[in-house]
Amino acid sequence: GNPEVLTLVGNLHLSLCDWAPAQKVFDQLLTQKVPKVEAYSMLSLGNIYFNNLNTPKKYSKHLQYAADFYRRILTKDNANAYAANGLGTVLAEKGELFKAKEIFNRVREVSGDTILDTLLNLGHIYLAQKKHPEALQMYQSYMNRTRTTGAPITSKSQDDDEAEVLLYIAFAYFDWARQTELFNNANAAPADERYQKCIEYIEMAMKKSKKENVILRYNWCMAKLQAANCVLQKVNRNIRRTAQEVKDALDGLEQSLPIIQTMLQWKAEGRKVTIPTGMLTDFANQCKHNIDSAKSHLNEELKKEKEAQVIRDFQRIEAEANEKQRLLSAALEKERQQQEQEERERKARQKMKQVSNLVANWESAAAAEKERTATKKEKGPGVVPPGGVDDEAGIFDTDVVPTSTAALFDESDDDDDVNEPSGKADETAKVDAEKELFGDSSSEEEDENTNKRRNDEEDEEERASKKLRSSDEKDHEE
Repeated sequence: GNPEVLTLVGNLHLSLCDWAPAQKVFDQLLTQKVPKVEAYSMLSLGNIYFNNLNTPKKYSKHLQYAADFYRRILTKDNANAYAANGLGTVLAEKGELFKAKEIFNRVREVSGDTILDTLLNLGHIYLAQKKHPEALQMYQSYMNRTRTTGAPITSKSQDDDEAEVLLYIAFAYFDWARQTELFNNANAAPADERYQKCIEYIEMAMKKSKKENVILRYNWCMAKLQAANCVLQKVNRNIRRTAQEVKDALDGLEQSLPIIQTMLQWKAEGRKVTIPTGMLTDFANQCKHNIDSAKSHLNEELKKEKEAQVIRDFQRIEAEANEKQRLLSAALEKERQQQEQEERERKARQKMKQVSNLVANWESAAAAEKERTATKKEKGPGVVPPGGVDDEAGIFDTDVVPTSTAALFDESDDDDDVNEPSGKADETAKVDAEKELFGDSSSEEEDENTNKRRNDEEDEEERASKKLRSSDEKDHEE
C-alpha cells in the first residue's frame, strides 16, 4: 500500500489506542523500507511496546523491544530527539534515573521544549527523586503548553489528557504531604494544606474525565482519609487546629465511607472493580474508626472554643469597662481643669476690678489733695499771733530745723497723726493696697513677708516718733 496512506491509518489507530492494528500497520511499513517513513515506523513501534508494558508476563520483553527500536533510530540518526526521549523513558523505567534525567535535559535543549513528553518525563523523574516542587513545575509547564497548542499527547482527547496530568499533580501533592508527615511534630503542619491541594486536583480530574472512573473515586476517598487522619494527629504533633477543621475532616470521612461500601457491594455483585476486596475492606474499617475518633475530637474542640469564647467575652467586657473608666476619668480631669481655668479667670477678673477700684481711689485722693493745696494757696499766710511780728521771726533763725509749737507742747495722738510724714503714710497706703490687691492669691510665705515688713515699718515709725519727741523735750527744756 501507499506509505503515506498506511502512515495515516497507523496514526489513527494510535490516537484511539488500538495498539494491535497500529502495530500491524507499522510492521508493514517497516518491511517496505521506505527511507522517509522507516524511522517514524520504528519510533511508533517503540512507543507501542512501551505503552503495553502492563501486558501480563511481557513486561521485560516489551521494555526491551522498545529500547531496541529507539537505539536503531539513534544508530542511524543520533540527533533524533524523539528517539532519545523514548530511550530516556526506558532508562527511567529501569530505575536509571540519573541517566534518564540527563537525556531528557539534553532533549529539552535540542528541541526547545517542542517535545512536550519530555516535560512529563522530567516531572516523573523529579517525583521519583522526592523533588516535589520541581516535579509540580514540570507538570504545570506541560499543562500550560498543551492548553496553548491544543494538542493531546498522552490520551485520546484533550480533556482526558488534562485529567491524566491533573492526577500526576494530585499524586505529587499527596506524596509530598506523606513525606512531610514523617516529621511527626510541628514541622508537619504543611501536610494538611498539601492534602487539600491533592483533593482539589483530583476533583478537577473527575470533572475533566468523561466517564465514571472507579480509580479516581477511590483516590479521592483515600486523600480524604489521609487528610482527616492528618487533622486528628495535630494534637499529638503540637499543631493548632480549629473545630471547623475537625468538622471538615469528619464530613470527608462520612462522604467517603458510602462510596467504599458501594464498591464492596459491586464486588459482591460480580461487577468489575479493579481494586482488591481486602483494600476496600481495610479502608472501610479504618474510615469507621476515624469517624468515631473525629466525633470525639470535634466535641473536645467545640468545648475548648466555647471556653475560649467565654474568656474572650470576659476580656472584651473588661476592656470595655476599662475604656469607659478611662473616658470617665478623662472627662472628670477635663472638667476639673476647666473649673480651675474658670476659677483662675474669675480671680483675674476680680483682681482687675480691684485694680480699677484702687486706681479710681488713687485718682480721687490725688484730686482731693490737689484741691486742698489749691485752697491753701488761695487763703495766703496765717494770722499773726499776739505779741509777735512775722517779719521779725528771721532774727532768731538758727541752723536748727524749725519745729511746730503744736509738736512741742501737744502730746495728743491726733496731732501726731496730722504731722506724720507724708512719705511714710504713702508707703503704708501702698502696702495696704498691695495687701488688698494680692492678698487672696499670695502664698503663706508672701503673707509672712508682708506682715514682717509692716511690723518693721511700724517699729521704725515708733522709733522716729520717740526720737522726735525727745528732741522736742530737749528744746523745750533749753
